[in-house]
Amino acid sequence: MIINLLSGTDITEVASGIYRISTPVDNLPGGFSFNQYLVVDDECLLFHTGLRKLFPLVREAIEKVIPLSKLRYILLAFRVG
Repeated sequence: MIINLLSGTDITEVASGIYRISTPVDNLPGGFSFNQYLVVDDECLLFHTGLRKLFPLVREAIEKVIPLSKLRYILLAFRVG
């Protein structure tokens, strides 16, 4: 479901209680999408936050599924070396 027509950000339930939030970025050759995953459970988790400037779109998507106040964990992944 597209939640923001201007940006093209959408949210899709990919498995029971797991949602992919996707925001396309068209200023790169060939295009690119930033993806975050929202896991809805007793204590909800957001995996990967994306760019700071995309957070309003991510927040908007989360709030289509749960109140932001129910988000308990934010998980970041980094590759070093």
